[in-house]
Amino acid sequence: MTTLRVDEPQCVPWLVLRTRGHHENVVVRSLQQKEINSYLPRHHVVSRSKNRGGTLEVPLFPGYVFVQPRLDQLEKVRCVRGACGFVVRGSKPATMPQKVLDAVRILAGSGADLAVNPTLTPGLRVQVIAGPFTGIQGELIRVKSQDRLVINAALVSSSVSVEVDSSEIAIL
Repeated sequence: MTTLRVDEPQCVPWLVLRTRGHHENVVVRSLQQKEINSYLPRHHVVSRSKNRGGTLEVPLFPGYVFVQPRLDQLEKVRCVRGACGFVVRGSKPATMPQKVLDAVRILAGSGADLAVNPTLTPGLRVQVIAGPFTGIQGELIRVKSQDRLVINAALVSSSVSVEVDSSEIAIL
């Protein structure tokens, strides 16, 4: 167990900093120049451009950078070019638990094909708007892949799970 020396500046927990669109790298460079601890998880995606073959390294969570400033650096974070402020819960900056951040590091470093879709989370009420199941409402159970979802619909006093394309549902 490490003890904090009295003369060491104390770090606050990890916080989530919002950025302007496509400014994540600018924010990270600025934070590094100010010697503020930061982390931008990235993953590889296949380039869709005909001019660029291969893969690109892009932020796993576009528009967000994780920061762990010391107490004396909090004001400096607010003045970083491209930053839009902290994600807040209530009136205070929301904290990111260390074990959640460690899990993000493992996922980002795994090389696995990752997809983040913040709008589709299990538990959402959805309605099928196209295909053979049009009109059925249910609960999103899991996101099977980028394009496939499993929803649970209550029918005739029982529950039926069905796999549908993500383009065929609307969030209620």
